[in-house]
Amino acid sequence: IFEKFQNNKNVTSISITPRMFQMLGNIAISSDDPESKSLNEIINGIRSFKALITGSYDIITQMTKWVEATSKKEDFDHIFTITEENIKMNIYAKYREDDSALKTILIFSKGFSNDQNNSKENTKKVEVFLLLVEGNISIENISKLIGIMNLPGSDQLKKAGI
Repeated sequence: IFEKFQNNKNVTSISITPRMFQMLGNIAISSDDPESKSLNEIINGIRSFKALITGSYDIITQMTKWVEATSKKEDFDHIFTITEENIKMNIYAKYREDDSALKTILIFSKGFSNDQNNSKENTKKVEVFLLLVEGNISIENISKLIGIMNLPGSDQLKKAGI
């Protein structure tokens, strides 16, 4: 699905390759700065990072079907749901064989807001965020990375204590 929509004008696409993570991990980071240490730990654990953000109803429908099918087909565990006033976020995971960390995390978030550009009252604008991260990762580190990148869902993860 990421390849399908990466060049679509109605989708914001983010894809960070394993090579880029290797290069970021090799950057000298001050060992005295706890935030830099934490960022370096996050970077070194990630092999692949792909995200899609859209407000297109047709694409949202396709993404929703993809998440439902992939989470079942790939045997993801549905580990977390956050439902807040206008946002619903589902988090799915695949664990490493020794259960010490996650090897894949899939986050699907759907948010609604009032559409200020539409003359009809009570019209809702929808935005969907889909994230797939692979590597040796913890959900806490993904939450930190989402926060650092200021991606949708970071506030909900903070409120949930992640």
